[in-house]
Amino acid sequence: MCAAVALEKFLFLTQDLIETAMIFNILSNISGLSKLADRYMTDLNPANLNLTGQTIQIGMVKYRKCVSFRADKAGLFLHINVPLWKSRKLLIPWKDLNQAGFTIIYRESAVSFNVGETYLATIAVPMQMFYLMKPFLKD
Repeated sequence: MCAAVALEKFLFLTQDLIETAMIFNILSNISGLSKLADRYMTDLNPANLNLTGQTIQIGMVKYRKCVSFRADKAGLFLHINVPLWKSRKLLIPWKDLNQAGFTIIYRESAVSFNVGETYLATIAVPMQMFYLMKPFLKD
């Protein structure tokens, strides 16, 4: 009887993990993260990240406290590491970021960018990240 209960709990847990993965996959497609990953995925691991545990918004989806960030001459590096989901590492060249305006993410001022020579998605970053990006952005 105990083995049957353990198996039942395992199956429920497995089902929950599958449902969670499906939800994140849907959100990735809705937000535009999938398009960004198709275009800007990288295997780089920058030695010195400027900020970790950051919140950004891609499309309408907020990735809360799961983003590591680096700004350098190569471009904008984002490591989006959502628990229970595959992490995404992106390196977006500065030439593909076009400032779109100002917005708010969880009551914090932010700057939004249209990404891609042909529009792929919109990314909003908090002001703290924007100030680190600013020296590399085109006027």
